[in-house]
Amino acid sequence: MNAPPAEAPAAPARSRGRRALRRFAVCLQWAINLAVIAAVILVFTPAGDSCGRWLIDVDEPAGADYIVVLGGEAARVVEAANLFRRGLAEKVIISSTPDGVESFTRAVRAYGVPAGAVILDPDATRTADHPRTVAALPGIDKQRDRFIILTSPFHTARARACFRRAGYENLRVLSPEWQTGGAFAPADRGWGNRAQDLPKMFYETLAWGYYKLRGWLQGPGLMQS
Repeated sequence: MNAPPAEAPAAPARSRGRRALRRFAVCLQWAINLAVIAAVILVFTPAGDSCGRWLIDVDEPAGADYIVVLGGEAARVVEAANLFRRGLAEKVIISSTPDGVESFTRAVRAYGVPAGAVILDPDATRTADHPRTVAALPGIDKQRDRFIILTSPFHTARARACFRRAGYENLRVLSPEWQTGGAFAPADRGWGNRAQDLPKMFYETLAWGYYKLRGWLQGPGLMQS
């Protein structure tokens, strides 16, 4: 009686798997090396200040029809209340996720904005969503109405580019003045400040690249359209 044929050896498959794993490890190591080199350059050279100037794009405060608070850091709510009390707009739009809208609304009310002045936009989960969900609110005219877009400093340029891409005509972008001094013009911020800002600069730079590939950006900033 003949013996059954022997199974093909698994060595070639294991060898291919090891080669793929080695290639992945080499690519990962190169990525780590490049990230470390970029971090050193951004922290210890003026390149970090240049990156900040590209990513932070704020305007001088001026009157508007709506203050639009983009979901995220609570400091944005405090600044929205400050701007409202200064009379820069009569309506505050809270644009975020449902949970974010709920917490931000409680906060902005606590800082003195009356309920009748607050408009809720609970359908935005990322930066690219805000222009669409705000424009869908009743009574909003993105060509004629004047908007103050309020967000964190390193997020300002990308937020502006997204709203410009969506066709908003009258737009001013602000961030809390105590975070930027009203504008970002670092003569020599020092490596300590640059190191503190490094995660935000990395994140925003990667986000610019991704948004650029998706076609969600328009206007000046780190990457021109």
